Amino acid sequence: AHPPPPPAEAASPYRNRSVEESKRLFMRMKQGRFAEGEAFLRMKTDLLSENTSLWDPAAFRIMFHAHPRTGDTWCIYPTYDYTHCIVDSLENITHSLCTLEFEVRQACDGPYYWLLDRLALYKPATWEYSRLNLTHSLMSKRKLKHLVTFGYVSGWDDPRLVTLDGMRRRGLSAAVINRFCEAIGVTRSRMTARVELLEQFARQELDANAPRRFAVLKPIKVKLGRGLPENGKRFVMANHPKDETLGSRELHLTSTIFIEADDFREVDDPKFFGLAPGKQVGLLGAGVNITCDEVERDSTGAVVGIVASVDASAERAKVKGHIHWVAAETAVPAEIRVYNVLFTPEMPEEEAAALKAAGADDAAADGADDDDDEAEDVDGAKEPDWVKLLNPESLIVHHGMVEPDLAAAAAPPHRHLRPTFQFQRTGYFAVDSDSTVEKPVFNRVVALKEDKEKKTLGR
Repeated sequence: AHPPPPPAEAASPYRNRSVEESKRLFMRMKQGRFAEGEAFLRMKTDLLSENTSLWDPAAFRIMFHAHPRTGDTWCIYPTYDYTHCIVDSLENITHSLCTLEFEVRQACDGPYYWLLDRLALYKPATWEYSRLNLTHSLMSKRKLKHLVTFGYVSGWDDPRLVTLDGMRRRGLSAAVINRFCEAIGVTRSRMTARVELLEQFARQELDANAPRRFAVLKPIKVKLGRGLPENGKRFVMANHPKDETLGSRELHLTSTIFIEADDFREVDDPKFFGLAPGKQVGLLGAGVNITCDEVERDSTGAVVGIVASVDASAERAKVKGHIHWVAAETAVPAEIRVYNVLFTPEMPEEEAAALKAAGADDAAADGADDDDDEAEDVDGAKEPDWVKLLNPESLIVHHGMVEPDLAAAAAPPHRHLRPTFQFQRTGYFAVDSDSTVEKPVFNRVVALKEDKEKKTLGR
């Protein structure tokens, strides 16, 4: 029995054009004499194949976009279906590993082996497995491109994206990513890993390796008066409580310090262990307690400063609360970027699909295969509804104060060597690509503990 004929629309009206004419028109494509989308070069394959991906797939298309390496030299570019198999063969790849959406292309009757057979080239083995999805993230390349193109994120290396460059810039090491991938394994079943698992591996590594430093994200000034020695107090503090090899540093408690605004309340609470009027707390590492004696306000009544007395005696009271601080005399201003999940829903792919199915995402022009490199790009004529799923607090920027040792380490990092630190009581942070010694910039890699608010985010 013969297979049924393909639909009439499967055959291009130009399918039987002569080779000479096709070569002439292809040269015109190369010369930039056609507009984007006006002409394609297709492979003449098998319209009777049961695999529709073998129905004359495109080989070259026109794109008037500068290439990262070759600039404007070319205006025609090969497609995935044309290049993937050839590059694999020429590079002597033994096993070509792809996610399941490419399975039909790499099937025995797909374009991957069809083209290699026609070119008489070596044929690698192909394996497919499920794509690694992550909660609160999108993996669609077209959706990620839309976020980059229209400025919802700062670029392909934005630390909120789960691109390799994004994770590297955030401060996740190769070891953390490899441990995470090893833990979840490889499967052909659809799966979505929880971002909390990735964060837990990051915490384990950073807890063991990251030097401790003081940094105040939302500084409020505290003037220390009665009880502080005339020249302040100098002391040595270990860089890590469990690893002596990381050394120590000298700190100087001076008459003016910065503390976190969140560590002060005008009205005390039994469950609050920070500073309040008439209340005593300890300063981490300094071996002293301070008591809030006076609150300074601006013309609007907002608290702008605190006056406190100091108890540096050996008989000082044992207090429940100890807060971090930075000496004002040596503090360095720094930009501190606190990153959270990019999308509010735990499963944004499913939420986006629901919006599309409901007809609310038509303007995004999403194709049937959300991961097809050759599919039409989201054109941005109208904001797609899935953008509404973005977490408005995915990036919070603080202009804080850090101790001088942090500023000294804030030179622009090497792409693969990014210094990381624990900001005590705050989280783990890495030096950002925008950072300089003069203007330090730090990215939060992960909080010290799993954020309780994240557990309910999107519920």
